[in-house]
Amino acid sequence: MTELQFQKFRKTEEVCVKTASTGASNDSSLCYVSLQDIRDVFPDAQRFKLDGDLIPFLLDADGNKIEPPRIAFYPDKVLDVITEVPQSSNSNKSLTVHNNKDFSSYSDEIKEWMVKIENKGDMILTLQGKMDKVQVEMHIMQLEMRKMQLELKEKTDEVIKLQLEAKKKDDKLLEMQQQALDRLVILQQKAEAILAQTFELHEYPIPRLFIVLPIDRTKWDPMNVLRNKVRLHFLCECGDHDAVKAIKNRQNQVHLARHEGYEIRDSTEFFRKYGNYMVILLQCLKIGMPLATSLGPAPSLKASIDYSLDYMKALSVEYPVLSNINTIEDCEALEGADLRGLNKFLQINDEDGKLGNLYRIRTEAGHIKWVCLDHHRSPFKEKEQEAFVKTVEMNGGKYDSHLGKVVIKLHSITAADEFFSALTNAKHIYELDITFEWDWSKTYLEALENALRISSVSILRLDLGSSQESITRKLLLTNTKYEKIIRIIELKNIKAIHIILPPDLVKLSSLPNKKSRHHHELFFEMRPREIGASDFRLLVNSLKSNATLTTLDLRDNSIGNEGALVLSEALKANATLTSLGLRCNLIGDEGAYALSEALKANTTLAIMDLRGNAITKEGALVLLDALKTSSTLKTLGLRESLITGELSEALKGNTVSTTLDVRCRSIGNEMALALSEALKINRTLTALDLGRNSIGNEGTLAISEALKVNATLAILGLSYNSIGKEGALTLSEVLKVNTTLTTLDLERNSIRNEGALALSEALKTNTTLSNLNLSWNSIGDEGELELSETLRSRTGQDSTRAFTLLY
Repeated sequence: MTELQFQKFRKTEEVCVKTASTGASNDSSLCYVSLQDIRDVFPDAQRFKLDGDLIPFLLDADGNKIEPPRIAFYPDKVLDVITEVPQSSNSNKSLTVHNNKDFSSYSDEIKEWMVKIENKGDMILTLQGKMDKVQVEMHIMQLEMRKMQLELKEKTDEVIKLQLEAKKKDDKLLEMQQQALDRLVILQQKAEAILAQTFELHEYPIPRLFIVLPIDRTKWDPMNVLRNKVRLHFLCECGDHDAVKAIKNRQNQVHLARHEGYEIRDSTEFFRKYGNYMVILLQCLKIGMPLATSLGPAPSLKASIDYSLDYMKALSVEYPVLSNINTIEDCEALEGADLRGLNKFLQINDEDGKLGNLYRIRTEAGHIKWVCLDHHRSPFKEKEQEAFVKTVEMNGGKYDSHLGKVVIKLHSITAADEFFSALTNAKHIYELDITFEWDWSKTYLEALENALRISSVSILRLDLGSSQESITRKLLLTNTKYEKIIRIIELKNIKAIHIILPPDLVKLSSLPNKKSRHHHELFFEMRPREIGASDFRLLVNSLKSNATLTTLDLRDNSIGNEGALVLSEALKANATLTSLGLRCNLIGDEGAYALSEALKANTTLAIMDLRGNAITKEGALVLLDALKTSSTLKTLGLRESLITGELSEALKGNTVSTTLDVRCRSIGNEMALALSEALKINRTLTALDLGRNSIGNEGTLAISEALKVNATLAILGLSYNSIGKEGALTLSEVLKVNTTLTTLDLERNSIRNEGALALSEALKTNTTLSNLNLSWNSIGDEGELELSETLRSRTGQDSTRAFTLLY
């Protein structure tokens, strides 16, 4: 059905007139408006204008006006109605006059001439109409061109805008690429610094390359990243020791150790300390450091690395203290102390898989590295190595192939000869802890010196025991012994030396008072017995300047208050002594006052044993007050009867002590309550033994309340305290929420079946306790069965989590 269209006309007001069409299509180019239809509305309409231009009537193909007259259809336009016929010239006017007259009175020739004139006039009008139409069309074309120009300008402006936006995006992309490049450069520099960093043997007790990876990648939850669990994995440092070569070398790739990894204790502190370091290693592995692994195909490992990085990003967002762990620019290379501290964060229960099944070796260039078994095998002779291991085992010693360390006590001349001979042929021995426990002479110091000279040992701990030589012979040979010890100390290949002198060698001045240039560590321990007044003063005066003595055991020497006063002055100046034994020395309160003053000034002493002296409660309080301000003292030994409530106050202020042993002190409930309050505040104590103190259920309740708050205590001894099943129920509730306790001793507490069942239930949710002693607790079959089932289920979920249970 054809849609009707209308043309708008205007005289005094606008009126629409329907159009007609030359075909079936409603195409506006085929439509027209009949003059008759227009005159139905405007009877006196003669002509029409569009925008002031006259509109011609339509003509046929021969140029003749179509009858009846019609005009073209101008959609969306308004045509003005003209009521007079336009006159183009005088001749036209005459034609108009003639048109109104009768030509019958004229001759045929004139009539013909008049008709021709009239036709010419019509032709002129037709041409004028066509010209008017062309002008209208040209005007329309101009309007359309103007519209197109405006549209083109808009599009051009839009293109320019898009170009500017694209340029901004390009500039931003370039900026991001430059930032990424800068970060990559920093990352490479940090990685090279890590890989190129060298440690001496004594600084390198644990592998330095480690990362965290998901325990189970297939169960990774991206919506709750921090609910996923990760383990620490060590990397084998095979290949060239140089950083750049280590990254580019495809033959010897840095790779994961063949091990299931280690659970992490105190994860917040662990990530705060090592987070930046691991991010660098993970990023290096991600961007292309060669990596081989026996734990799965490379794509799986790549996904695991991505998950680990996501995990650490989530940590930095969740915990403000970890906000900078992904900022690699501020990361510094680890120091030896950092490596030595790593062990305390790891849950290590598998002796066979020690340190990720890695072995410590020394390269030909003298560097220390940790490598897997495949990269550890021979550069040394297997037969000689086996012979050495056999010699060590035959003499009751222990050889740690992972560390290259031997601990042995020699009880005879024959054992010494065999060991020294085997040591000269063994090449993978880096640490030697040796004790002389026979009547040795200077000859064996010479034999040890010769063996050490050609061995690979660079860390030596030598305990010279107690010589059994006669007094006369001892006096004659004392100076010679000093000389032989000094010769061992001067060996260039021995970098770290710790020597425990026999009681007859008391002249500290005869030994080096500082380490030599080739030493990294040089320490002495002295334990003189029956020392005379002159030797004592000589020893104490040497302490003021000596930088090698770390342990001094003066027990049973009766130095008294006078000796304590002299010793106090030396301790104020000494900067190396860490352990001082003063047990059974007739020291009273006067000596205690002097030593307390020394503790306030001394910056190295960690252990002081004053048990078995004449110090009263007054002197003990002074020493405990010094404990609050000391920056280093961790252990203070006092007479058992002096352990009172004041100790708990000292613990509240002290930030260093890590171990407290108040076993067999009969402290009772009151002291247990005081200790509980101290534990809620203290942030350093990791081990507390309250065995044999009869604290009972009330005391257990107090200690339990502290365990809900305390975040450092890992070892708790409550044996022989009659806590009963009620105490066990209290502790079971604590274990459900505590996340630091790893060892709990409840021997002989009569917890019975009820207590065992409660503890078993707690172990289903507790993830940190790994040692539980329930010996002699009258636990029946039901309790034992439930404990066994719980532990079987717990270790079955994680094959790496060992659990020690005694009952």
